[in-house]
Amino acid sequence: MSHPLHGARPLDTRAGFPEAAAQISARWSDVADRGIIAAVEHNSELRERVGALGLRHLLRDAEVVLQKLCESVGAGSVAPLKNFTEHATATWRRRRISMDDVTDLYEGLRVAVAATITGEAAAFADSALTEGIAVLKWHRRLGGDERKRNRILKAIYKGA
Repeated sequence: MSHPLHGARPLDTRAGFPEAAAQISARWSDVADRGIIAAVEHNSELRERVGALGLRHLLRDAEVVLQKLCESVGAGSVAPLKNFTEHATATWRRRRISMDDVTDLYEGLRVAVAATITGEAAAFADSALTEGIAVLKWHRRLGGDERKRNRILKAIYKGA
């Protein structure tokens, strides 16, 4: 969110789809639960890799992502979700969660949100989540991401 003293106006929370944002906010717990279930169905290894505690952390993260998505949908701007995703990647890396797992979370939330709202608001929410996924894919390419590596390339770099 921009600061008025920096020359930019704050986002108008009624400029986008405030009714759809209110629908998501009213049922955020159900939407977050459905998002985690869809993420686990999309990637069955997720449950084994992060464990029960990791899934609880991802559920908490899903709630915050939904809050930022509500801000984005209400304002009609992808900036709140995109900025949150940009800043939260450091936390996910510190917790040793791969960007692929967070991408699966965003994909699960995409399915859950599409079941909650309809019309142009659903299309906008989908585009905002797509922007968040693009940020995650950019951060995925940086060193230090916890993901499976190609064994052949690993052997070449190792010198074996």
